[in-house]
Amino acid sequence: MTITPRPSRRSLLAAGIAAPLAMPALGGRARAAADLRLTHPADTSHPVHVEAEAMAKRIEERTKGEVKIRIFPNNALGSPVETAQQTRLGAIDLILGNPANLEALSKTIGVINIPYQFDSYEHAHKVLDTTARDWIAQQLKTAGFTWIANFEWGFRALSNSRRPVNVPADVAGLKVRVPPELAIKAAFEALGASIQTVAFQEVYLALSNKTVDAQDNPVGTTFAAKFFEVQSHVALTKHIYASIMFLANPRSFGRLTEEQRQIVTEEGTKAGQAARTGVREKEEFYLAEMQKAGVAVTRPGVAPFREKMGPAYDQLRRALGEEVWGTWTKLVAAGRVA
Repeated sequence: MTITPRPSRRSLLAAGIAAPLAMPALGGRARAAADLRLTHPADTSHPVHVEAEAMAKRIEERTKGEVKIRIFPNNALGSPVETAQQTRLGAIDLILGNPANLEALSKTIGVINIPYQFDSYEHAHKVLDTTARDWIAQQLKTAGFTWIANFEWGFRALSNSRRPVNVPADVAGLKVRVPPELAIKAAFEALGASIQTVAFQEVYLALSNKTVDAQDNPVGTTFAAKFFEVQSHVALTKHIYASIMFLANPRSFGRLTEEQRQIVTEEGTKAGQAARTGVREKEEFYLAEMQKAGVAVTRPGVAPFREKMGPAYDQLRRALGEEVWGTWTKLVAAGRVA
């Protein structure tokens, strides 16, 4: 019989990996104990964090304490791009991540952020949960992740300090802060904005001192980061649907028993659905609070903005490749709500 040496605890800690430890067989069946780390960028009041906490509690209860998840919110373990890489390598076990932060590891996953491709929340959910699920899962597997469930940030909105935005022409000439994400850059360039990349932690100051006029984020992020304090207008442009995906390092996930993996998947899916509901319900609350603070809110029609996306689509098609673009657009069309 060949005996495989077991790695020392010191070597595991040196690798930065919270590896589950084998437990004695109980009732004739091997059980595993796991202490997993979960990172995400949301603040602790956001539905994503609230539901992640509830999920972790249910998982611990259902596994009788065998699977514990420690949550690190607010980018406590590093930036979203950094923690995505750490999760892929196994230094972090679980992540709630925006597909845009995975593009360095999987260019194809950027299709989820194509501007104005989703007609509604229902359309986005059907595509991600059903029509495109197998395709997305394969892209994530190739990139080094196990996809467990979908959460969400919501549709992105545009805030600015200069004027209300009702039609595409109102965006032209605005100095818009954008994150280093191709889809967002391409969208605002197509609308005639002057774009400027600013680190998230510096956005408030840049808005305050008028280095930039505007920024785009889901409503919940704009509220939590208090950007509305230095902005006078918010427009629900819905230019990009921002998903957030519950992903695991395959080795960490594979160390769980089949029963434990099933429980994590069930509870992750349940938490994701609850987070989606919470995001939509809180969006109107956040808007009302911003209006009380003096911010004017507009709800422009989407169609005129979508019609301006030709240059953005050409740029993204070249970046993604014709095959990926063609496959993805068919999956999006198949999920369109009649």
